[in-house]
Amino acid sequence: MAYAKKVVLFTPRGMHGGVEAIAHQFVADGVLFVACVGKACDVVEDLVDWVAIGHGSPERNFILTSCHPEETLAEVVEFARGLSDEYGNEVQVVEV
Repeated sequence: MAYAKKVVLFTPRGMHGGVEAIAHQFVADGVLFVACVGKACDVVEDLVDWVAIGHGSPERNFILTSCHPEETLAEVVEFARGLSDEYGNEVQVVEV
């Protein structure tokens, strides 16, 4: 099953090896927006950006990212819901 166009990536354990694999899958699935929240969310956001760049962003596979170090998961989900419809309607929470 492919990921939704809008994803909230929740990392309660911080950065680990599985995050990079998920970032590659985001690119493959055409994810348009990833909001990062949890431990080391700034590092996770950078990783998602670099994976997208490695796949040809911004010309192809562009992923808009955001980092929310001082917010709750619920607040970030609400933020993602507020993005325009060009990023899709559904917000999928992915916990790694």
